[in-house]
Formats: sequence, structure tokens, C-alpha cells
Amino acid sequence: MLMKIKLLAPLFALLLLAGCAEDETNVVEPTPEPENLCYLQEQTTTSQNGVSTLRYTYNELNQVIRTEQYEQEVLVAIRTYTYTAAGKLAEERLLKPDGQEEVSFTEYSYNQEGLLSKYEVKQQVPGLEAVHRLAAFKAVYDMQNRLTSATDYLYLNNKEQSNGSLKQTYKTNKPVSATVVTADASTYTATFVQDSSRAPLSAVQQYLHRRPGIAYPSINNITAFNATSDGEAVADISYTVTYERNEQGYPVSATKIFNNTAEEKTTYTYSCP
Repeated sequence: MLMKIKLLAPLFALLLLAGCAEDETNVVEPTPEPENLCYLQEQTTTSQNGVSTLRYTYNELNQVIRTEQYEQEVLVAIRTYTYTAAGKLAEERLLKPDGQEEVSFTEYSYNQEGLLSKYEVKQQVPGLEAVHRLAAFKAVYDMQNRLTSATDYLYLNNKEQSNGSLKQTYKTNKPVSATVVTADASTYTATFVQDSSRAPLSAVQQYLHRRPGIAYPSINNITAFNATSDGEAVADISYTVTYERNEQGYPVSATKIFNNTAEEKTTYTYSCP
């Protein structure tokens, strides 16, 4: 059974202030940060599988430093995040609901252009200094910094084994086409339509881009997603979405209708300084 893909799911910079006197020449001023930014605080998704909620905590630099995941209103996982001095996501730690016991940690790496190129999921062996590698993710971009491929890996006998992949092609005057191989080796091809509004996490792009995927850089919202396999529509992952938005252009609700008629609704709350 093909699984629903998650929007993966956009680059975060500090607001730079610069000025120049009238007699200065050849001074390049930094591009200003977009105005009216909103920072996602909570998102709750209701579907036939129940209710799932994510809550976000930020530091003084508006970086996501903690998320809490709830299923049926029960806390099931905590994740914490740290960043490099340059503001790039460095490490993610997955904790059990008590917030004390660590399940695994993820280390992030970047290419020369500052785009995420790889991360590895590792696990500390209890009582030992040994660390096991559990999984990995790698991303490749073209000369225009567009995502061309992304691959999931599992480590078996300390060797990488592919566990699903994505390839995107960009043709002039045609929609971006994505070919996805799932973990169970099923394959489908997908095209999508985006609007011009802001995605819920577009203000914190370093966090948003921790896993580049379909529609990267994912700073806008997908309104339609069409998947086909062997020329036939894949109903359980093809969908359309309608949004309600706030004054800053962020969605406050999204209603997703799958081609198999299943419905999923997500509500969003923000802090909009």
C-alpha cells in the first residue's frame, strides 16, 4: 500500500540591517527579510486515523528548538534541535515522552552552497560508548540549486541500503515531474500545483528544509497533487486542498480531499509579531 507523502517538509536567515550615505557608491545592500512573518505554534490534523498535533517552541532567534507530538491528545514524542553559529540546523534529538530518555539523534550536513546534502540517524548503545547508525538521507541538486534526487537509506550490517527515493525533472513550460520509489519498491509519478501563499513553516526555512522533498523549496502551499502508476491514478495519495488564510497570507486551515474521497483537515495557529 502506498503511503501518503508528507510535505516536506523551506533557508532561514536573521534580519539584516544596512544603510549607506548618499555619497556612497557600489554598495550592495542585503535583501530585506519579508515583512509580516508568522511563526507556527501548533498544527492539528484530523483524519480517519484520529487526531495528531504538533507543537513548536522557538528561541530568541526564532529558530525551532523543540517540537512535541501528540496522538489522540497523548504526548508520544519530543524532538529538540540545535543550530550552528551560521544558523544551520546541526542536530535533532528524539526523546521519549518523559523528555529524559533519548531514542536516537540525527546529524545534518550541508554542501558548499549551504543546502542540506545528508543526514544520519544514530543511536547511542546504552551503557557503552558505541554508536549505531540506523538510517540516512541524501539529497542532490542541480546547478540552479533545484532538488534533483533524494534517497532514504537503512543501515544493515553497517552498510547503506536504499529504502525509497525521489527524482525530480524540470522541463521548460511543463510541470515539475517527480518519480517516487517507496520503501516497498512500489513506484509512482507525481505532478503538483502550488499557490503563491506562504506555507505554514516558511518563516523558519532551515527547519522546513531539514528534509528536502517533492515541491522543494516548499515555501508555498500545494493545492493539487496527482500521482499515477502504470498510467492509472493512485487514489489514496492524489488529492486537492482548499485553504483559509490569515491577513499575512498563512493558512489557518487546510482541507485535503483524496481521490478515494478520504478527507483530512489541518488547523494552524501562529505567533505573528
